[in-house]
Amino acid sequence: MCRVAEGAAMGEEKDGAKEGRKGEGPGPEIVGVWPAAVWIIVGAGHYLNDPDHFAGWKGALYFVFGTGMVALVGGIASLSARRTVAGIQERLLKEVRHRRDLTTWAIALGLRGLVGLGEAVLVTLLALSVVAMLG
Repeated sequence: MCRVAEGAAMGEEKDGAKEGRKGEGPGPEIVGVWPAAVWIIVGAGHYLNDPDHFAGWKGALYFVFGTGMVALVGGIASLSARRTVAGIQERLLKEVRHRRDLTTWAIALGLRGLVGLGEAVLVTLLALSVVAMLG
């Protein structure tokens, strides 16, 4: 009986500790799907234009290693940029409007679109420079 009570108490502690940690870590959103998708699209476009350019180790290096690195590094940078923009947006919108409405939603959507466009441009430029270096 004593062990059952201890196990129940430990189980309650573990569940309580898990609930407290849910918001702390970045979680699965740390992997940047958007930057990796842009990387793959740029590489696929170059592959369709000149398949011999990605023959052998160059294709493996670009698509396997490069996509993983862009997904991880791009995800971390993207998460940081999104959190920074969200924080700035919250402060600015609190000064102008004190409640959420359609206008604040449109502004938030526009800012997210600008961050996504900036990420896409940076990843495209990186992909083009890597393709040129592999050349």
